[in-house]
Formats: sequence, C-alpha cells, structure tokens
Amino acid sequence: MAGSLAGLSWAGEAVTPGGVRLLSADVPPDRADEIWRELLEQHPATGLYPVLGPDAAYAAELAGRYPTDVQGPAALAEALTVDPAARFEQLRRAAIAEGASDGYEGAAACWEATYDPARLAARLDGLTGPGPGVYRISRNYPPTSVLLVPATAGYEVPVLVPALIRANNTDLRPVDHLAVLRHWHQRYGAELYHPAGSTLELDVARPPVTTEDVARCAVEQAVYCFDLILQILGEPEDIARKQARGTHWSFWWD
Repeated sequence: MAGSLAGLSWAGEAVTPGGVRLLSADVPPDRADEIWRELLEQHPATGLYPVLGPDAAYAAELAGRYPTDVQGPAALAEALTVDPAARFEQLRRAAIAEGASDGYEGAAACWEATYDPARLAARLDGLTGPGPGVYRISRNYPPTSVLLVPATAGYEVPVLVPALIRANNTDLRPVDHLAVLRHWHQRYGAELYHPAGSTLELDVARPPVTTEDVARCAVEQAVYCFDLILQILGEPEDIARKQARGTHWSFWWD
C-alpha cells in the first residue's frame, strides 16, 4: 500500500490487537521532519497518517498493553461520539477538584481562578500575535523511524494505537487523548507529530492569536498536562507566554 512513499523502504509491518495494520520505515534523523511533512501532505490520498516514533512492531507491542475494547475501529467509532469541548470542561473541573483536595483554606477558589480563561486573559496584558515557534521537551529527538497508521486524521491515532501517548500518573484514557487532539485540530490545526510515550509533540498550523484564545488554550494545555505547571513551564500564564502561541507544542508526563 505504501509503495515507495517518500522514497523509503516500508519494511516494518505489524497488526495491533485491535486489528489495525501498521507500516513503518527507518528515516535519516536529519530528514525526519521533512519526511513527516511530505507524508502528511500525501495523507488525503493514501489514508495513511504519519507519526514520528516507534516502528510498527514496537507500536503493536505497546498496543498489546491495553484491553482490546479500548482500541481499534470499533472503539474509534464510539470515541468519535464524545464531544471534545464537553470533555475538556470535564478535565478542567477535575483539575479544579484535584487542586481543591489539598485541603488548605481557599484552595478551591485558588484553583478555580488558576483555570479560569477569562481571569487569565486579564493578566496577559493584551498579549497577542505570533508566539515563540518550536518549544521541545522530548529528549530523544529526532526519531529514526516513521509509522503509518490507517486513519482519517491524526487525532484518531491514540485510540487506534494506544500507548503511543502514555500520560503517566493520570487518569487520561485513549478516548481523552482523542478528544483533546480533535479539539485542537479543529480549532488550531494541530497535527499529531511525535508521540513518544511520556512525551508528546504537536505541529500547529493556526496557533491562537487573540488574548482570549491564547488564555483558553493555555488553560486547556494545563488541565491536559499538569506537569507543564508542576515541572516544565509554570502557571497557565507562563504556558500562554512560552508555548500556546507557538507552532509546535510539547507535553511531558512524569
């Protein structure tokens, strides 16, 4: 099916427990980004979505760590019925409740304010315009292989091939990753780029520009990946200034 796409030899092949056939090829590290973009451009014609990361055999092995009822085409059909905006609001309310569980006086009000996009926008002093470009957390970049997944869009991949994104020490499920990535794809043109287990990179075609959109996006990133606050960037205000306006987003779960 892949033939000689991007001039590569697609020698890697495997099938996940959910019945998804994967193809992979080795890539020269210095051409990884170029090859990914070429394959993404061809995706509407091939139906094969590219991600930089593990080869087909290892990706299928990772998927085997998840129950079959949360992966594959049947699970995808169910996951696509979830409303992304509603799921994000659930994540925001859960993050507030988690913060409030600290028990100190005023904790609930503090975290409510932290995750309130309107209050954050007021603190950004009219921050608008292009952001900082590429912000990268991943240590093992560039990758040496590219994986092709039969998918209509990149946001489907976390359900078709679970464990490519492993949000350690969280309750996030494959369906949650799909909802988050789908929301960002629809709003900001975010594409799944380099899912590497505990780290994740997205390529973003239309990052937020207005102060209100930047604030909303920064809060969304914070509730999706609390380690951005805890260990990487800082408060949602820092996420807004350092990453949300950029064309490349990175996440890491400890």
